[in-house]
Amino acid sequence: MSHAGPSSSALTRARNKLCEMERLFSRESRYTVWRKLWLWLAESQKQLGIVYLVPIPDTRPQEFAKERIIDDQGLEQLRRCCVVLSYQVNSMQMRNLIADHLLDIRAQFHFVTELDAPRSKHWLNVGVTHEYILENTEQILMARALDILNTNLSMLLYRLRNFATDHRSAQCLIYKPDSDIDTYVTTIGGRVALWAMMLGRMLWCFQRIRCNVGSAGSQPITECEKNNIDFFDKLSMLEHFEGDESKCEKLDELLRQKMRFEKCHAKDYSRYRSDTNGFLGSLCYKLGDIALQVVEELDHFNSTDQMVEKRATNHNSPVTAEDPKFRQSPVLGIAARTLMEVALTFKDPRVSKTYGEVEYLMARLFKHAARVVRVLQSIVEGLYYNDQAANYIIFINTPFMMNTPLISRLTLRGENRMIVMSLLRNAGMLVMNQPPQLRTPNFLNALMHHEIFNRHSIDVRNSVLSVREVTHAKIIVERICGGNGIIDRRLQPYLAYIREMTAGERRLQAPPTIQTAQGH
Repeated sequence: MSHAGPSSSALTRARNKLCEMERLFSRESRYTVWRKLWLWLAESQKQLGIVYLVPIPDTRPQEFAKERIIDDQGLEQLRRCCVVLSYQVNSMQMRNLIADHLLDIRAQFHFVTELDAPRSKHWLNVGVTHEYILENTEQILMARALDILNTNLSMLLYRLRNFATDHRSAQCLIYKPDSDIDTYVTTIGGRVALWAMMLGRMLWCFQRIRCNVGSAGSQPITECEKNNIDFFDKLSMLEHFEGDESKCEKLDELLRQKMRFEKCHAKDYSRYRSDTNGFLGSLCYKLGDIALQVVEELDHFNSTDQMVEKRATNHNSPVTAEDPKFRQSPVLGIAARTLMEVALTFKDPRVSKTYGEVEYLMARLFKHAARVVRVLQSIVEGLYYNDQAANYIIFINTPFMMNTPLISRLTLRGENRMIVMSLLRNAGMLVMNQPPQLRTPNFLNALMHHEIFNRHSIDVRNSVLSVREVTHAKIIVERICGGNGIIDRRLQPYLAYIREMTAGERRLQAPPTIQTAQGH
């Protein structure tokens, strides 16, 4: 029995999981990250002893007094309003009227300082450019999105591994009508294991990116930025710290800790961002390309009826022959092509990742990547191997597949290669228009009427057997999907997540136990 199908409880959790990427890139999530970044900045600046200016009332021209303490009450106000809920986002005051994130940040700044945390008015966001919010938000969301994508990929790999091991000996025929590749027999498990190996490599690459994601630092106002009209009347971060450069460096480190990153890329952020975005875009493009390869193989198996996509009528059990067909590979193809288009745009360094869009470009990238993984997992959970159709198509194609090994064997025996090829071609032409079920026996019968083949009857028999030799495919399945195989090692960090998602399946598969009655 295949273990690819989900239990009802796992399906419920999976459906809830579908919205996770949407929630991550929602407006309430984005606004929450912005406010937390402001809070972390203020807490860190307070810890380091920042100096900020407070306007003196009724002075013309406006005069300012230096203040050295960010009051705890103001921090508490800001802390209480950090989490933005959906009903607040949809309220009239906070409705999104603009498509530019920079203007949206300014609107949120005034919303916080005028309504939610008025005591923060004089010290909120001091000494930093808007890049502090934009770039660190991008890194925080990227890290969380990679965590979601990696866990989704781990669940897909778990399904692929189980399906491959369950079908390690299930034979199938591979051929491409418009290709020079010879028709050959392998196993369904072998093909699915190769899908798993490619996707396992993708998981490893996404893990590498995740480990390298770090904060963008404080993105401070410098003397150069003060020439910008946006900052000409503001103090630089160094001035806020009264010329103490060590405090600027400590600020980056404190912010890194509060964001829970292992690394801070403040000193080389432009290069880091360019490299990371290029690598991430290339990986997502490759993910879409792998999905298209899977679609091509699924189309082949579906056209020959060897393996079909179905939908289980009972979510508590694997698909059966009676379940209806439900093709999702066309949807996977559309999702994969869309992902590849977005990935090409994302890795282009000339395209802004944070400006001028209602939605982050990165949000579209991860949503499409998650959709590809989700649809592919749904397909795997509904795959059904039709052994009768597979054996039938292998049987009727045996005469054409045995030619190459038979020619090689007889040539080694000293027979004339051209004569052998001519005899095989004549026998093939003889049975070409016969009913499929009669082709193989009549082809072999025709061969045995020739002296050459009759003399080497054992080689003829071994050629037929070699056509269905799939030992190599079984070895591939074991190496990739077996115990301590490639996929097992990839899944080690996600075992707890997989156990949670498959808890219902384990309960359903547990053997019944007989309870001893009381008193016996």
